[in-house]
Amino acid sequence: MVDDSRTNNIRKKNKSSMTVSLGSWFQGSTVHVTWLFSFDSLTACMMVTVTAVSFCVHLYSLGYMQNDPHLPRFMSYLSLFTGGMLVLVAANDLVTLLVGWELIGVCSYLLIGFWFHRLSATKAAMKAVLVNRVSDTALLVGLMGFWWYLGSTDLSLLVATSTSASYTDFLCAMILAGALGKSAQIGLHVWLADAMEGPTPVSALIHAATLVTAGVYLIARTSSVWECSVWGRSALVWVGALTSLMAATMGLVQTDLKRVIAYSTCSQLGYMMVALGLSHYGLAVYHLMTHACFKALLFLGAGVAIHATADVQDLRRQAGGGAHQALPFTWACLLLGSLSLMGWPFLAGYYSKDGILELAWATQGAEGVYSHFILMAVAAFTSAYSFKVLLASFVFAPNARKLEISHPGLPYTMWIPLIILALMSVLAGYGFSDALIGWGTSFWNISLQGTPSNLEAVSSHMIPLWVAWLPFATAFIGLGLAYSYAWPMPWCAEAFQKSLVLFLQSRWLFDQVWNQCVAAPVLNLGVYTWKSLDKGFLEVLGPRGLTQAVSEWAVPSLKKWQSGAVQDYALMALENIDQGLDNF
Repeated sequence: MVDDSRTNNIRKKNKSSMTVSLGSWFQGSTVHVTWLFSFDSLTACMMVTVTAVSFCVHLYSLGYMQNDPHLPRFMSYLSLFTGGMLVLVAANDLVTLLVGWELIGVCSYLLIGFWFHRLSATKAAMKAVLVNRVSDTALLVGLMGFWWYLGSTDLSLLVATSTSASYTDFLCAMILAGALGKSAQIGLHVWLADAMEGPTPVSALIHAATLVTAGVYLIARTSSVWECSVWGRSALVWVGALTSLMAATMGLVQTDLKRVIAYSTCSQLGYMMVALGLSHYGLAVYHLMTHACFKALLFLGAGVAIHATADVQDLRRQAGGGAHQALPFTWACLLLGSLSLMGWPFLAGYYSKDGILELAWATQGAEGVYSHFILMAVAAFTSAYSFKVLLASFVFAPNARKLEISHPGLPYTMWIPLIILALMSVLAGYGFSDALIGWGTSFWNISLQGTPSNLEAVSSHMIPLWVAWLPFATAFIGLGLAYSYAWPMPWCAEAFQKSLVLFLQSRWLFDQVWNQCVAAPVLNLGVYTWKSLDKGFLEVLGPRGLTQAVSEWAVPSLKKWQSGAVQDYALMALENIDQGLDNF
């Protein structure tokens, strides 16, 4: 927070970044916070990703929401959301970063609950806010810890002041707890699927390149602290792997089109966390960028399909192959986005996703073994639920409940963003791979720190051929699983519905645990205080008892101190001044 000579020297050494100061914000004691924004390699990558996806979503919303009477309010929320994300990624101070962090949280509440006349949307928005309050509180504690231990929250000082000490584990724990909510990691992921109650453009913006990636960006930005904590990096690997596995298994049994894509987002965020835990922060940011392209394409393509079928997004109703036969362009976009999500060769997801799998294989020790095993299983599950969506909606023979296409034509404001995102889903992987994760690259400079032990093996592709081709084989394994488990799942529903399938459909019982172990005790405490204080002690005391106590005791006592004459007050003031001068 203090802009001293040490901060200036560090900024001068980092010639690849530019710092812009917009003046002082507030100052108190040793706390001095300025509106300081830094633009380096990491900021540039995030800003390009956020603005590109946000532009496509804004343009898409003009066509998707054209019949909504509250379109101006919706567009203002989107713009405010994008502005908050840009403040977050450009902030050079943790306090300023917290402003953008909270701003996107408020905007997510407004966007998820945009259709406030729907009770489900209102509940989903409130759930997102309450869950994120838990993680945001931990982040605030971590921010105070940075100031207490390091003497500043200026992000440019972390490279010079971060050392291996006992407090680094505490700081990493608080940052991780703060990232759990925004990035929907295991335990605090429960709001993610319910956020699909908002309009489809909201889902694309939140789940592609903005809100859910804020936690990944925060960890990458504070990479110098994480490199000082072995425990912190191990926790990232465990959390990321378990989150990815949990979300992939829940995506297998979902019947809602948007929820399947939402859980795939949660699963891919787990991939990013594993890459961060394995000290390859550049690869995590690279996957963040490619994931933003094909995930936005999937959401916007799904929005076209839903919009064209009178807002039907249940895969069981769409099952039959005739749901979207009049939408070949939408089919092509969903197919391209799904293949990129699976890591099909030479698409965007192939370079980043397979890079994380190769990194896990190249990492020595137990962390590399179990993370590679779990992520390979997740890759097969990802292919399974991706193919299930495509097969259920497009390939299988039509049934008696064939849906009619109500809006076969698309306005240009909806198909232009799809074309842009489709091109990015093809070209972004190859175009950025050498610059972002290439062997010996200096692109990141000091904006990211990392352990070079495993980077050369991945960047120079010193990986056995069978390891490199194994992710490609999972696509065909997933195709077989999708064909076997596709709706209506004739044998699986009977054999496992009461055990595994029911458990997965209950979303690993996380909602029940939160409701019974957290929400219910808090509500019971509120009922007890209401009965004992509001309807108990305070009601007995008043209104008559409270009024009598005030009128008979408090008011006469106060009247003795008040005469109502101005000259008396002036005389008392002069006496106090004289007394103070005598004491001096």
